Amino acid sequence: MPKGDDKDTSGLRGTPPKPAPPRKSALLLFAVLLVAFALAIAATLLLANDRRNLRILLDRYDLNWLLEPETDEPRGTRALRGRRLAPVPISIPARYFTGPESAAIGAFVREVRASGGELCAAFKAAGVNNGGWQPSQFDGKTYECLSETLLSATEEGGQNASFFFIAKGTPEGEVGSIRMKLVAPETEDGQTVHRLLVKALEQLIEQARWLDLAPAIASAEALSDFTAVRFGVSFRFTHEFTAPRSYNLIVLPTSKDPAVKRSRAYFDTLQWLPLPSIIARLPEYLRPHVVATKPLSSTPDPDAPAAPAPAKRKTTRPALIAPPAP
Repeated sequence: MPKGDDKDTSGLRGTPPKPAPPRKSALLLFAVLLVAFALAIAATLLLANDRRNLRILLDRYDLNWLLEPETDEPRGTRALRGRRLAPVPISIPARYFTGPESAAIGAFVREVRASGGELCAAFKAAGVNNGGWQPSQFDGKTYECLSETLLSATEEGGQNASFFFIAKGTPEGEVGSIRMKLVAPETEDGQTVHRLLVKALEQLIEQARWLDLAPAIASAEALSDFTAVRFGVSFRFTHEFTAPRSYNLIVLPTSKDPAVKRSRAYFDTLQWLPLPSIIARLPEYLRPHVVATKPLSSTPDPDAPAAPAPAKRKTTRPALIAPPAP
Protein backbone atom coordinates (compact mmCIF):
# COMPACT_ATOMS: atom_id res chain seq x y z
CA MET A 1 0.00 0.00 0.00
CA PRO A 2 1.24 3.50 -0.40
CA LYS A 3 2.74 5.25 2.44
CA GLY A 4 0.02 7.88 2.86
CA ASP A 5 -2.74 5.35 3.18
CA ASP A 6 -1.87 3.91 6.56
CA LYS A 7 -4.17 6.23 8.57
CA ASP A 8 -6.65 4.70 11.03
CA THR A 9 -10.14 5.18 9.72
CA SER A 10 -11.90 2.68 11.86
CA GLY A 11 -13.57 5.36 14.05
CA LEU A 12 -15.23 7.21 11.14
CA ARG A 13 -16.94 4.24 9.65
CA GLY A 14 -19.96 4.28 12.05
CA THR A 15 -20.62 8.12 11.93
CA PRO A 16 -23.53 9.25 9.60
CA PRO A 17 -22.73 11.97 7.07
CA LYS A 18 -23.77 15.59 7.81
CA PRO A 19 -26.82 16.98 5.83
CA ALA A 20 -26.05 19.43 3.06
CA PRO A 21 -26.96 23.10 3.80
CA PRO A 22 -30.17 24.39 2.03
CA ARG A 23 -29.60 26.09 -1.19
CA LYS A 24 -30.41 29.84 -1.64
CA SER A 25 -32.71 29.15 -4.60
CA ALA A 26 -35.11 27.18 -2.41
CA LEU A 27 -35.31 30.00 0.16
CA LEU A 28 -35.99 32.53 -2.57
CA LEU A 29 -38.79 30.41 -4.01
CA PHE A 30 -40.42 30.07 -0.61
CA ALA A 31 -40.28 33.85 -0.06
CA VAL A 32 -41.83 34.56 -3.45
CA LEU A 33 -44.65 32.12 -2.82
CA LEU A 34 -45.28 33.62 0.60
CA VAL A 35 -45.43 37.19 -0.79
CA ALA A 36 -47.69 36.14 -3.64
CA PHE A 37 -50.04 34.40 -1.24
CA ALA A 38 -50.13 37.48 1.01
CA LEU A 39 -50.79 39.78 -1.96
CA ALA A 40 -53.61 37.56 -3.15
CA ILE A 41 -55.26 37.73 0.25
CA ALA A 42 -54.78 41.53 0.42
CA ALA A 43 -56.16 42.02 -3.10
CA THR A 44 -59.17 39.89 -2.24
CA LEU A 45 -59.86 41.99 0.84
CA LEU A 46 -59.37 45.33 -0.91
CA LEU A 47 -61.29 44.56 -4.08
CA ALA A 48 -64.24 42.84 -2.45
CA ASN A 49 -67.64 44.61 -2.35
CA ASP A 50 -66.84 46.88 -5.28
CA ARG A 51 -63.45 47.92 -3.83
CA ARG A 52 -65.05 49.20 -0.65
CA ASN A 53 -62.03 48.50 1.60
CA LEU A 54 -59.69 50.01 -0.98
CA ARG A 55 -61.73 53.22 -1.06
CA ILE A 56 -61.67 53.42 2.73
CA LEU A 57 -57.90 53.02 2.72
CA LEU A 58 -57.41 55.68 0.06
CA ASP A 59 -59.76 58.08 1.86
CA ARG A 60 -57.73 57.56 5.03
CA TYR A 61 -54.51 58.69 3.38
CA ASP A 62 -56.10 61.22 0.98
CA LEU A 63 -55.27 59.24 -2.15
CA ASN A 64 -58.69 59.40 -3.85
CA TRP A 65 -57.16 60.76 -7.02
CA LEU A 66 -55.80 57.29 -7.78
CA LEU A 67 -59.32 56.02 -8.53
CA GLU A 68 -60.71 59.14 -10.21
CA PRO A 69 -61.41 58.72 -13.95
CA GLU A 70 -59.48 60.83 -16.39
CA THR A 71 -61.29 64.05 -17.26
CA ASP A 72 -60.69 66.89 -19.67
CA GLU A 73 -60.30 69.43 -16.87
CA PRO A 74 -57.48 71.91 -17.42
CA ARG A 75 -54.40 71.67 -15.33
CA GLY A 76 -54.50 73.41 -12.00
CA THR A 77 -58.10 72.48 -11.22
CA ARG A 78 -58.87 70.28 -8.31
CA ALA A 79 -62.16 69.00 -7.03
CA LEU A 80 -63.06 70.23 -3.57
CA ARG A 81 -63.11 67.59 -0.91
CA GLY A 82 -64.86 67.69 2.38
CA ARG A 83 -67.41 66.05 4.53
CA ARG A 84 -70.27 64.53 2.63
CA LEU A 85 -73.65 66.03 3.40
CA ALA A 86 -76.38 63.76 4.51
CA PRO A 87 -79.06 63.20 1.83
CA VAL A 88 -82.20 65.25 2.32
CA PRO A 89 -85.45 63.68 1.12
CA ILE A 90 -87.63 65.92 -1.03
CA SER A 91 -91.17 65.52 -2.24
CA ILE A 92 -91.94 66.23 -5.90
CA PRO A 93 -95.62 66.63 -6.82
CA ALA A 94 -96.92 63.98 -9.16
CA ARG A 95 -98.28 66.61 -11.55
CA TYR A 96 -94.70 67.41 -12.61
CA PHE A 97 -94.51 64.03 -14.32
CA THR A 98 -97.98 63.92 -15.84
CA GLY A 99 -98.73 64.95 -19.39
CA PRO A 100 -100.47 68.22 -20.24
CA GLU A 101 -104.21 68.29 -19.79
CA SER A 102 -106.03 68.30 -23.09
CA ALA A 103 -108.63 70.66 -21.63
CA ALA A 104 -105.99 73.34 -21.02
CA ILE A 105 -103.96 73.18 -24.25
CA GLY A 106 -104.07 76.29 -26.42
CA ALA A 107 -103.11 76.89 -30.04
CA PHE A 108 -101.39 79.48 -32.18
CA VAL A 109 -103.90 82.15 -33.17
CA ARG A 110 -103.47 84.41 -36.17
CA GLU A 111 -104.13 88.14 -36.02
CA VAL A 112 -103.54 91.20 -38.18
CA ARG A 113 -100.10 92.47 -37.24
CA ALA A 114 -100.81 96.03 -38.38
CA SER A 115 -103.15 98.33 -36.49
CA GLY A 116 -106.38 99.59 -37.98
CA GLY A 117 -104.91 103.01 -38.70
CA GLU A 118 -101.90 101.53 -40.50
CA LEU A 119 -104.13 99.22 -42.53
CA CYS A 120 -106.39 102.07 -43.64
CA ALA A 121 -103.39 104.22 -44.55
CA ALA A 122 -101.90 101.41 -46.64
CA PHE A 123 -105.19 100.94 -48.49
CA LYS A 124 -105.43 104.67 -49.16
CA ALA A 125 -101.87 104.71 -50.53
CA ALA A 126 -102.80 101.83 -52.87
CA GLY A 127 -105.74 103.79 -54.30
CA VAL A 128 -108.57 102.50 -52.08
CA ASN A 129 -109.93 105.74 -50.64
CA ASN A 130 -111.32 105.60 -47.09
CA GLY A 131 -111.94 107.86 -44.14
CA GLY A 132 -109.41 106.22 -41.84
CA TRP A 133 -109.90 104.32 -38.59
CA GLN A 134 -112.90 105.95 -36.97
CA PRO A 135 -115.91 105.05 -34.79
CA SER A 136 -118.75 103.19 -36.38
CA GLN A 137 -122.02 105.03 -36.99
CA PHE A 138 -124.00 102.25 -35.31
CA ASP A 139 -121.76 101.30 -32.37
CA GLY A 140 -119.40 103.68 -30.60
CA LYS A 141 -117.35 100.80 -29.18
CA THR A 142 -116.52 99.50 -32.66
CA TYR A 143 -114.11 101.23 -35.01
CA GLU A 144 -114.09 100.67 -38.72
CA CYS A 145 -112.42 101.61 -41.98
CA LEU A 146 -114.93 102.00 -44.83
CA SER A 147 -114.50 102.42 -48.58
CA GLU A 148 -117.06 102.25 -51.38
CA THR A 149 -116.50 102.81 -55.06
CA LEU A 150 -119.51 102.83 -57.43
CA LEU A 151 -119.18 103.25 -61.18
CA SER A 152 -122.56 103.53 -62.91
CA ALA A 153 -123.14 101.69 -66.15
CA THR A 154 -122.90 103.82 -69.29
CA GLU A 155 -125.33 101.66 -71.19
CA GLU A 156 -129.00 101.52 -70.37
CA GLY A 157 -129.86 98.38 -68.46
CA GLY A 158 -126.20 97.59 -67.89
CA GLN A 159 -124.75 96.36 -64.57
CA ASN A 160 -123.02 98.87 -62.31
CA ALA A 161 -119.42 98.19 -61.26
CA SER A 162 -118.69 98.54 -57.58
CA PHE A 163 -116.12 97.70 -54.94
CA PHE A 164 -116.92 97.77 -51.24
CA PHE A 165 -114.46 97.34 -48.40
CA ILE A 166 -114.90 97.45 -44.62
CA ALA A 167 -112.61 96.48 -41.73
CA LYS A 168 -113.90 96.42 -38.13
CA GLY A 169 -112.10 96.27 -34.83
CA THR A 170 -111.50 97.88 -31.46
CA PRO A 171 -110.72 101.49 -30.57
CA GLU A 172 -107.18 100.38 -29.70
CA GLY A 173 -106.60 99.43 -33.33
CA GLU A 174 -107.02 95.63 -33.27
CA VAL A 175 -108.61 94.50 -36.52
CA GLY A 176 -111.23 91.80 -35.97
CA SER A 177 -112.94 91.24 -39.33
CA ILE A 178 -112.57 92.30 -42.97
CA ARG A 179 -115.05 92.11 -45.80
CA MET A 180 -114.77 93.05 -49.48
CA LYS A 181 -117.48 92.85 -52.13
CA LEU A 182 -116.82 93.13 -55.83
CA VAL A 183 -119.26 93.54 -58.71
CA ALA A 184 -117.18 93.47 -61.88
CA PRO A 185 -119.12 93.32 -65.16
CA GLU A 186 -117.21 92.68 -68.36
CA THR A 187 -116.60 96.37 -68.98
CA GLU A 188 -113.79 98.86 -68.46
CA ASP A 189 -115.39 99.93 -65.18
CA GLY A 190 -115.49 96.30 -64.13
CA GLN A 191 -111.77 95.98 -64.79
CA THR A 192 -111.15 99.16 -62.78
CA VAL A 193 -112.88 97.90 -59.64
CA HIS A 194 -111.30 94.49 -60.19
CA ARG A 195 -107.87 96.12 -59.95
CA LEU A 196 -108.95 97.82 -56.72
CA LEU A 197 -109.78 94.43 -55.23
CA VAL A 198 -106.39 92.99 -56.19
CA LYS A 199 -104.54 96.01 -54.75
CA ALA A 200 -106.53 95.86 -51.53
CA LEU A 201 -105.84 92.14 -51.19
CA GLU A 202 -102.12 92.68 -51.75
CA GLN A 203 -102.03 95.32 -49.02
CA LEU A 204 -104.02 93.10 -46.66
CA ILE A 205 -101.61 90.16 -46.98
CA GLU A 206 -98.58 92.44 -46.70
CA GLN A 207 -99.81 94.42 -43.68
CA ALA A 208 -101.19 91.37 -41.88
CA ARG A 209 -97.96 89.37 -42.54
CA TRP A 210 -99.99 86.45 -43.91
CA LEU A 211 -97.51 85.48 -46.61
CA ASP A 212 -98.79 81.89 -46.71
CA LEU A 213 -102.03 83.28 -48.19
CA ALA A 214 -100.24 84.90 -51.15
CA PRO A 215 -101.85 82.38 -53.60
CA ALA A 216 -105.14 84.14 -52.89
CA ILE A 217 -103.89 87.08 -55.00
CA ALA A 218 -103.66 84.89 -58.08
CA SER A 219 -107.16 83.56 -57.36
CA ALA A 220 -108.48 87.12 -57.09
CA GLU A 221 -106.85 88.05 -60.40
CA ALA A 222 -108.47 85.03 -62.07
CA LEU A 223 -111.73 85.51 -60.13
CA SER A 224 -111.61 81.93 -58.90
CA ASP A 225 -112.64 80.69 -55.46
CA PHE A 226 -110.08 80.47 -52.67
CA THR A 227 -110.70 79.15 -49.17
CA ALA A 228 -108.27 78.72 -46.25
CA VAL A 229 -108.87 78.20 -42.54
CA ARG A 230 -105.57 78.50 -40.67
CA PHE A 231 -104.61 79.42 -37.12
CA GLY A 232 -108.11 80.42 -36.11
CA VAL A 233 -108.84 82.68 -39.11
CA SER A 234 -111.20 81.89 -41.97
CA PHE A 235 -110.20 83.41 -45.33
CA ARG A 236 -112.77 82.95 -48.13
CA PHE A 237 -112.99 84.46 -51.59
CA THR A 238 -116.07 83.08 -53.27
CA HIS A 239 -118.45 83.79 -56.14
CA GLU A 240 -122.06 84.69 -55.45
CA PHE A 241 -124.40 82.24 -57.08
CA THR A 242 -127.36 84.62 -56.96
CA ALA A 243 -125.68 87.46 -58.87
CA PRO A 244 -123.47 87.23 -61.95
CA ARG A 245 -119.95 88.68 -61.75
CA SER A 246 -120.29 89.28 -58.00
CA TYR A 247 -117.67 88.10 -55.48
CA ASN A 248 -117.18 88.26 -51.73
CA LEU A 249 -114.00 88.22 -49.66
CA ILE A 250 -114.63 87.56 -45.97
CA VAL A 251 -111.94 87.31 -43.28
CA LEU A 252 -113.33 86.29 -39.89
CA PRO A 253 -111.92 84.69 -36.75
CA THR A 254 -113.21 81.20 -36.15
CA SER A 255 -113.46 79.42 -32.80
CA LYS A 256 -114.63 75.96 -33.80
CA ASP A 257 -111.42 74.45 -32.46
CA PRO A 258 -111.56 74.34 -28.61
CA ALA A 259 -107.82 75.09 -28.40
CA VAL A 260 -108.25 78.25 -30.49
CA LYS A 261 -111.23 79.28 -28.39
CA ARG A 262 -109.20 78.94 -25.17
CA SER A 263 -106.36 80.98 -26.62
CA ARG A 264 -108.68 83.79 -27.67
CA ALA A 265 -110.32 83.84 -24.24
CA TYR A 266 -106.90 83.93 -22.53
CA PHE A 267 -105.70 86.97 -24.51
CA ASP A 268 -109.03 88.82 -24.42
CA THR A 269 -108.16 92.02 -22.55
CA LEU A 270 -111.83 92.70 -21.77
CA GLN A 271 -111.76 89.75 -19.36
CA TRP A 272 -108.60 90.88 -17.57
CA LEU A 273 -108.61 92.47 -14.15
CA PRO A 274 -108.46 96.28 -14.11
CA LEU A 275 -105.03 97.88 -13.96
CA PRO A 276 -103.74 99.22 -10.65
CA SER A 277 -104.39 102.88 -10.01
CA ILE A 278 -100.68 103.70 -10.14
CA ILE A 279 -100.49 102.53 -13.77
CA ALA A 280 -103.57 104.56 -14.66
CA ARG A 281 -101.74 107.69 -13.44
CA LEU A 282 -98.77 107.13 -15.74
CA PRO A 283 -98.39 109.39 -18.78
CA GLU A 284 -100.03 108.12 -21.93
CA TYR A 285 -96.73 107.62 -23.78
CA LEU A 286 -95.34 105.39 -21.00
CA ARG A 287 -98.40 103.21 -20.46
CA PRO A 288 -97.91 100.96 -23.54
CA HIS A 289 -94.42 100.08 -22.27
CA VAL A 290 -95.87 98.80 -18.97
CA VAL A 291 -98.81 96.87 -20.37
CA ALA A 292 -99.69 96.33 -24.02
CA THR A 293 -103.04 98.09 -24.32
CA LYS A 294 -102.91 98.64 -28.08
CA PRO A 295 -100.77 97.66 -31.07
CA LEU A 296 -97.69 99.83 -31.43
CA SER A 297 -96.70 101.06 -34.86
CA SER A 298 -93.29 100.05 -36.16
CA THR A 299 -92.78 103.55 -37.60
CA PRO A 300 -93.45 106.79 -35.68
CA ASP A 301 -96.43 108.84 -36.76
CA PRO A 302 -95.24 112.36 -37.68
CA ASP A 303 -98.79 113.73 -37.27
CA ALA A 304 -99.15 112.40 -33.72
CA PRO A 305 -99.21 115.15 -31.05
CA ALA A 306 -96.26 115.37 -28.73
CA ALA A 307 -96.75 113.85 -25.30
CA PRO A 308 -97.07 116.43 -22.50
CA ALA A 309 -94.23 116.61 -20.03
CA PRO A 310 -95.08 115.36 -16.53
CA ALA A 311 -95.65 117.96 -13.85
CA LYS A 312 -92.65 118.68 -11.64
CA ARG A 313 -92.87 118.25 -7.91
CA LYS A 314 -90.91 120.03 -5.26
CA THR A 315 -88.63 117.52 -3.63
CA THR A 316 -85.24 117.41 -2.02
CA ARG A 317 -84.16 114.58 -4.29
CA PRO A 318 -83.06 115.21 -7.88
CA ALA A 319 -86.10 115.01 -10.14
CA LEU A 320 -86.23 112.56 -13.01
CA ILE A 321 -86.55 114.17 -16.43
CA ALA A 322 -88.91 112.40 -18.79
CA PRO A 323 -87.40 111.48 -22.18
CA PRO A 324 -88.73 113.41 -25.18
CA ALA A 325 -91.54 111.82 -27.13
CA PRO A 326 -90.41 110.07 -30.34
